[in-house]
Amino acid sequence: MRSFKLIFTTCLVLNLVACASVDRTHQAAPAESYRDYEPVHIPIQVRSFAVNERGDVSFKASDYSDYLANVQKGDPLHILALSGGGQNGAFGAGILKGWTSTGQRPQFDIVTGISTGALIAPFAFLGPEYDDRLERLFTQTSTRDIAKFRIVSAFLFGGQLGNTAPLRESIERELTDDMLREIGRELDNGRELLIGTTNLDAGRAVIWSIGEIARIGTPEAFDLIRKIILASASIPVVFEPVFFEVTDGKEVRKELHVDGALTQKIFTYPDYLPVRQFLEESGLSRFDNKIWLIHNNKLSPTYEAQSTNLVSVLKRTVKVLVQSQSFGNIVQILATAKRDGFSVNGLTIPDDFDEEPTEVFDPAYMKKLHSVGEQIGSNPESWYMELEHYFDQIVVPMQ
Repeated sequence: MRSFKLIFTTCLVLNLVACASVDRTHQAAPAESYRDYEPVHIPIQVRSFAVNERGDVSFKASDYSDYLANVQKGDPLHILALSGGGQNGAFGAGILKGWTSTGQRPQFDIVTGISTGALIAPFAFLGPEYDDRLERLFTQTSTRDIAKFRIVSAFLFGGQLGNTAPLRESIERELTDDMLREIGRELDNGRELLIGTTNLDAGRAVIWSIGEIARIGTPEAFDLIRKIILASASIPVVFEPVFFEVTDGKEVRKELHVDGALTQKIFTYPDYLPVRQFLEESGLSRFDNKIWLIHNNKLSPTYEAQSTNLVSVLKRTVKVLVQSQSFGNIVQILATAKRDGFSVNGLTIPDDFDEEPTEVFDPAYMKKLHSVGEQIGSNPESWYMELEHYFDQIVVPMQ
């Protein structure tokens, strides 16, 4: 794929000239207390780390319990998880549109998104009336609509390959204040939207409560949501990272955030939360609660005789790494789901889809992939129940 060749060749060159690059170190939070910082102008805690460690601050458990307590008691709980995948997000957008046509698409109580999944998630959360906007976003977008590449400047002065101003402008245009207010209101109905980024300073996955931020309702809160989604979709090195001003109540520092898929390809909720207890307390444990996974990549390993060409090896390496990490993330989700009493259904890009894009965001490629997704989504029998198609044996820790 041409985009891989461009990215990796340039990255190698930049690595060789790194000693000549300008040092752009920012004023980050101290290592011993970075967990205590929250975004400026946000009066409440709105994020947690995906993996809990000693000394971490995290969402109060009671917050999750309150969300679940507001869920309609006559229906099962539905969680939708959307993976990363760049332009392959066209697959997920197509799945949602096809699913809508069946009349069986549920209203999701929790929607989570990473990377390209973060771009899809707000529209999926708000419902089928946004399917056409998603289709437009993932079939009529080209590389120039996402980033302006500046390879020569990166080579000479360091920094990233792409300026994501076009993507930022697109997010600002598509994700209106009215949409964000609606997301905030849904929090009172027991529905939540979660987006993942990677705190590059800490090297850790961060989960943001978009519903909590949206409910604040201020321009600063809305701007923060748009920055979170931009950060989640900002591929390291290729796209410029996103800075967040944060404070511990005494001073203001900066955090550097990039693509959420760097630390997790797909997620549902932190596995340290006692969700089974919440479900039992809310009377929801008696239902067939479901997790729906849309993985915007192929997952099955494929045999491909490899060239020793450096770019070919790098391309193959990234593909294997993505599949391996995705496999691990999904295994973890399945284990947690079994512990908490959820059934899990999933979809991935079919192995026989063999189209190749000609640029980082190729409209022709995305139209074909969206069509494939729509066709699959319109068939309720397409879902892999418990993902048995890929996972024959899951070892689950006992409670």
